[in-house]
Amino acid sequence: MIKIGILTIVKVNNYGAELQAFALQYKLNNLGYNAELIDYLFYKNKYYKFSNKSLPIFKISLKNKLKEKLLPLLEIVRSYKYRKNKKIREQKFDKFHIKFSKFSSLTYFSYDDLYSENFDYDCFVVGSDQVWNPYNYVSIEPYFLTFAPLDKPKISYASSFGVSSIPTNYHSEYRKLLNVLDAISVREARGVELIKEMSGRNSVHVVDPTLLLGVEDWRTVAELPSYEHPYLLLYVLTESSYITKLAKLIAKNLNFSIIRICKNASSEDTDSSIVNIIDAGPSEFVGYFMKASFVLTNSFHGTTFSTLFEKPFFTILPKNKPNNSRQQGFLFSIGLEDRLIEEGSSFPHPECYALDFTEPSVRLQELRVISEEYLFHVLGSPE
Repeated sequence: MIKIGILTIVKVNNYGAELQAFALQYKLNNLGYNAELIDYLFYKNKYYKFSNKSLPIFKISLKNKLKEKLLPLLEIVRSYKYRKNKKIREQKFDKFHIKFSKFSSLTYFSYDDLYSENFDYDCFVVGSDQVWNPYNYVSIEPYFLTFAPLDKPKISYASSFGVSSIPTNYHSEYRKLLNVLDAISVREARGVELIKEMSGRNSVHVVDPTLLLGVEDWRTVAELPSYEHPYLLLYVLTESSYITKLAKLIAKNLNFSIIRICKNASSEDTDSSIVNIIDAGPSEFVGYFMKASFVLTNSFHGTTFSTLFEKPFFTILPKNKPNNSRQQGFLFSIGLEDRLIEEGSSFPHPECYALDFTEPSVRLQELRVISEEYLFHVLGSPE
């Protein structure tokens, strides 16, 4: 049986990151491979150890440096009164890892730890998530599998740049790193174009790992909420009065309550008409989406789970943002581009709330087949 080591972003208490990591190792094992997540901590994990070798390989602007330094501090201050909920949330993430995810026996706390290891995998896979984002505040070189033995296959599955454009002065470095890989697939159609522009290489457009799993697969990890009254689920990464007003309007028109899954274990919202969930783990996150009657989100994975569970939804796009290719590309690929709303535009009419998933589900299944065929092609027979 082929033994596969997967390198991705995980253990950062982020719903999308944790669930895509789980989904890829789950799917590979279901296909007959022996796959596990390489327990290499991402720099946002509080136990990650920086070194000279782990510094970003691309220049980080002063604005982004301040963002990386100040936002975690701001979150600590904001979440102080919610510290008990934060602890509960962290425990739920840990419980999810132990119960559902398969990790390497060793944890790699630093770049140096990873590169000093003598791995015995037959094949290495990187992805998914924004592993190739040039603005990550750490070296992204490991996410091109440069630590793996030269004679072992190195594969990308649904890796993402997280942005729609890469500065031209970064292209030569990306070209060098991309050429380490034996086969490349990416999560966005724009990623295919970027790879061609930077390296001249062809790549395959595949679905995010969360979309490789069906409803019954997700039901095995979901914890459904006890709410019986129909609710609109609100999951946003950046708060705005526009989204809140739209949520209230839709909920009023449909006689739904509103439940918000908070991005972090804190909330500054004191609106009594909205139930804020600040201590959900990955299983609860899946459960809230599974039981929702409507979803409003500006998150990529909020969009994918709405689609997976065939929930009427709208995805809100912020104005003048260059990285919207994630949501736009996915929804265009399955024919649901009309569910995109640019922030600040007129609210959709109630007659637009309903959603027929007949054609989108067919398109999604076609994309799943392409993605599975790619995996079998590049990994070979599981036996």
